[in-house]
Amino acid sequence: MRYGGRAPGEPPYPGVPSAIQAELHALVAEVAARVGVAQPDAILLTGYGTIRSWASRRRRLLLIGLPLLQCLAVDEVRALVAHELAIVDHRRAHLVVRLRALFEEAVDPLSIAPTARTEAIARATRDFAAALERKADQAASSASGLHTAARAVAKADLAAFEFADLAFDVEEQVWQRTSAAVQDLHTGWREAIRAGSVIATLDDDTRTALMARHPSLAGAISSLSPAHVALRAADSVPMVPLPPDVERELARQVLKRDPGQWVTFAAVPDEEWPSWLARQARMVSDQVATLLRRPPIGPAEVVEVLLTRLDELVAANWPAQPEPPVEREELDGTPSVVVVAEAALIARGWRRVHPAAAGVLVGPDGEQHNLTLLARASLDSPAALAVLLELLSREP
Repeated sequence: MRYGGRAPGEPPYPGVPSAIQAELHALVAEVAARVGVAQPDAILLTGYGTIRSWASRRRRLLLIGLPLLQCLAVDEVRALVAHELAIVDHRRAHLVVRLRALFEEAVDPLSIAPTARTEAIARATRDFAAALERKADQAASSASGLHTAARAVAKADLAAFEFADLAFDVEEQVWQRTSAAVQDLHTGWREAIRAGSVIATLDDDTRTALMARHPSLAGAISSLSPAHVALRAADSVPMVPLPPDVERELARQVLKRDPGQWVTFAAVPDEEWPSWLARQARMVSDQVATLLRRPPIGPAEVVEVLLTRLDELVAANWPAQPEPPVEREELDGTPSVVVVAEAALIARGWRRVHPAAAGVLVGPDGEQHNLTLLARASLDSPAALAVLLELLSREP
């Protein structure tokens, strides 16, 4: 093309130079050969937690999200690459991609109420989309095996959500107070994965939605356990560190901002993180005070109420809700427990192992705790609850 410009509508993502990211290019070539499809014309790196294909009349592109490369195993990435290469393995790939997008937009459960137009599009494209998905799921299974493909699509869905959640928290803590954006956002995600602070849960609704979206993998998805969907940094695709300009571009995509100032996690003043946590912890403490009709006696009492009297806490603070939850699984005070416990420990000299690793703290003497795991264990284990309360009751 003239002057090397992009075709209209081509995704504006940085390319992946084969001379630098050789391992990633080799993986894509291997997958294409294994499942018998053409290699993409280019591989582009995105900041989002997805692996997606795209096509114009002249080019087939593979868009690979850096967050997935940082938390999925090599075989799981193979399955997702095969799935997407199969989508554009068609003489008129650009039409296939467009029809796929139209169907997904029409049936998106998060969109506004369906209109006559979207319902008509869904009816017209449903059979096509189902056949296309079967073909793609079969390619994923051929590349890595049925159970690995099922793990891959489930973990990718969970990782996309968890990464977006982390990015939102970072933006709230940094951008809102400094008007600067964190350029090494994806490094923070990687470190949070390594520290074990990202704990994904495959709930029933998500499992059902994935089984409907991937009928060829439904049986394997139905049998996935919590251990199967754990996000880990082990056995991931080797990546050469990205230069700062690419880091910034990937972060800009996710944050959807064009900031005048960039910072790194290391450059954000230490007090920025505790101040945000302290504000959140005060809100939770005030809610507990409403229930108790007096100020709570320190963070240990706040946490004990959250873990043992959460239904009463909800009813006391939101009495107008039509029907208080009656089943324990309908309530989850774990996030608030982590905020309160983390704020209390940081005030006593503890710190996060990495600013992005929420809830994973190390004390002045080297003692380390994953507060999220400890809080979850405390829901069912009196021993774990005793450990957590003792930790918060210690004298500074």
